[in-house]
Amino acid sequence: MAANYRYWCGECSYRTPWQTESQGAATQAGHYARRHGRTLPGGRVEVRAKRTEGGGCVWLVALLFLVLLLASTCRGEARGAPCVPCAQPTESASLAASPRTCSSSSGGSCTVNANPKPAT
Repeated sequence: MAANYRYWCGECSYRTPWQTESQGAATQAGHYARRHGRTLPGGRVEVRAKRTEGGGCVWLVALLFLVLLLASTCRGEARGAPCVPCAQPTESASLAASPRTCSSSSGGSCTVNANPKPAT
């Protein structure tokens, strides 16, 4: 049997240690006989809450891990792919001398700017 009961004296601040129900009642009766003469035992009984198996911290750590994993995944997608210079022109040879720009929205491919703005 588990020690899940503690009896409190109704006359003073005495309380029994955690014991089984029958042991606690006997200890409280002995206290009343020694300290309070012919007064009938009274007070209250405290029942210990059932212990959990733990796991509260494990769930918290797992949740934090998932949040960090999600954050690191989203951060990698937000940056996009790095621009790689074009190896060969994608348009006709006449536009090969045109300035090239890199577009990250198209997966890092190069596009030829046919109408470049003159530098000022």
